[in-house]
Amino acid sequence: MSIDYLSAINSKGSGLNVTQIVDSLVNAETTPDREAIQKKIDSKNLEISTMAEVALELSNLKTSVSSFANNTKLSTSSGATTATLSIQDPSIAKAFNSDVRVTQLATSQTLEFPGFSSLSSTTGTGAITIDFGAWITNGTATDTDSLFSGSNISANTSLGTPISHSVLGGTISILTDVGGDQSSTVFTVVGTDMAGNAITENITGGASGVSVSGTSVFKTVTSITPGSTVGSGKVDIGHTASTFGINSAKSSSSLTVSAGNNNTLSSLATSLNSITGVSANAINKGDGTYSLVVRSEQGYANALRLTASEASGDAGLAAISNVSDNATHQTSAALNSRLLVDGVTIERESNTITNLFDGYSLDVTAVTASSFRLSSSLDKVSALDTMKSFLDVLNSTRTKLNDWTKIGSATEEAGPLARNIGINNLKKGITSLVTGPVVGFGSDSLYLSQLGVRTSQSGELSVNETTFNSQIENNSTIFDSIFNSMFSSDSDYIKAEMSVPGSTNRPKPGSYSFSATDSTTASLNRTAMTAGTNALGEAIFTSSSAGDTRGIRVTQSQTVSSAIIYYGESLVDTLAKYIEGISSSSGVLTKSKLNANNQLGEYNTDLTGIDEKVETLTLRYKAQFGAMESAVTSLKSTGEYLTNMMDSWNKEN
Repeated sequence: MSIDYLSAINSKGSGLNVTQIVDSLVNAETTPDREAIQKKIDSKNLEISTMAEVALELSNLKTSVSSFANNTKLSTSSGATTATLSIQDPSIAKAFNSDVRVTQLATSQTLEFPGFSSLSSTTGTGAITIDFGAWITNGTATDTDSLFSGSNISANTSLGTPISHSVLGGTISILTDVGGDQSSTVFTVVGTDMAGNAITENITGGASGVSVSGTSVFKTVTSITPGSTVGSGKVDIGHTASTFGINSAKSSSSLTVSAGNNNTLSSLATSLNSITGVSANAINKGDGTYSLVVRSEQGYANALRLTASEASGDAGLAAISNVSDNATHQTSAALNSRLLVDGVTIERESNTITNLFDGYSLDVTAVTASSFRLSSSLDKVSALDTMKSFLDVLNSTRTKLNDWTKIGSATEEAGPLARNIGINNLKKGITSLVTGPVVGFGSDSLYLSQLGVRTSQSGELSVNETTFNSQIENNSTIFDSIFNSMFSSDSDYIKAEMSVPGSTNRPKPGSYSFSATDSTTASLNRTAMTAGTNALGEAIFTSSSAGDTRGIRVTQSQTVSSAIIYYGESLVDTLAKYIEGISSSSGVLTKSKLNANNQLGEYNTDLTGIDEKVETLTLRYKAQFGAMESAVTSLKSTGEYLTNMMDSWNKEN
């Protein structure tokens, strides 16, 4: 109960508790409004905190959904414990059987430079140049062989098909017949280096009877073409064998060796070890001496050629060189792995082979005495388990969203987000994606329901196992449309892929018309593509980095006049992108949070207004009751005066 000190002091007033009366009147006028606004504030705070839960749930859903990407429907097996087959890209991996025999493992070249007395022994100073390539067995500078003999020269016209050689391993030499003069003729030589990389070299011819040579070492030559200006006389074109052929895909490295920096055995090993493609260490041989051991990466064309240049007056570094005596220092040659695959011999520079079977990686660890079977087949049990797990994730999120957005009834309270339009729309968006079409996996749209996925009346997803097993066996692409974004084509001679592997700048899902007139001219949806050639001599075409066809690279093993290329974005990738979009700074979730916070601010402003109204009403009522008290006090004073006066008159009479 409020104490009215003013009334207590003013004993001649009304005697009423004015403060209590004022508080009661003010509360009667403001409390209903205050309670209504506070209810809105509490509801909005609950809505905002629930949206934080929604954001967390969507983040978890995106992580979970993304983890299903590239799930496979296949199971691999190997008949050899020393060979492991694994699926690298489920989007292009197909079921297959193959008989394989490993006849040679890939190895690194190992070089030993011995004769050091300790780890701190100095090596001399200067520079070491490291070239990467292939040491050509039995290649000597006196070996020659013919490519063309007595050929006539015509401007801009290829000399024809060179004499076939499986491996040349040498530089190209051009001899002008006596009486002729080809010193004004530039010959363009096209072929491959010892690593199989495409290379081109221009060589200017010589005068009468003069032989000129190029500097590039060719493994194969596909054409030799004179330029627009030609001289006179025929030419004989051959090759002069080399001992080392540069791998043009790798750049040479140069290492400066200086006193007090890296001119000791141990420090030089450290410096060499820092060069990409090289590993080095100093070892104690156990006989009182130390050696510098240098290794290349695996593969025939990754071997090393070390060329040392000594600083004037500081000899010793020349010992770290294998230019003229590679066999002396080489303890292990660089070799490719060699396999017999279904009777066909193939070579790769590594024992991990990723480009033999599309979508697979094969790891071999030992040579095998006989063939063994590699296989990959449809695994319906594993695929069904994957589908069930995927549906469980979707159902979990669906249950939570439904609880947060449920409409209230006489017996059940509404969810905190029941009236939130944004959250209800995103829930509908997820449902639409899950039940809607997936395009780009062929001419027809595919649906989750085709794999036996059903939606109950409550919205829960489940899969009919019988339907799933039947459908995935008939058309396993439906499974890929859920879990694997992929390219495909209606032509066996066309391979489509991303021009930049792993790029997020992907084309729009759908189908695109491809046409080509030759190996240099092609278009995609009537837009010209950029032409090129890969190491196998196949034509490559790349689309623009903008537009619906962005980032598509097409490889054709032979010219295809027209074809359809498909790009399908899997359901899990589409869901992940959708969640990322609605959770972004401009997405539905962010806008809903912003709107809710703005409304909360308005409610708090309204609540402040109630406080101001309380203060205004209190002052007004206090003033009114104060005036009343003054009037009552005045009347009482007048009454007392009249009473006293009457009492005085009565005494006098």
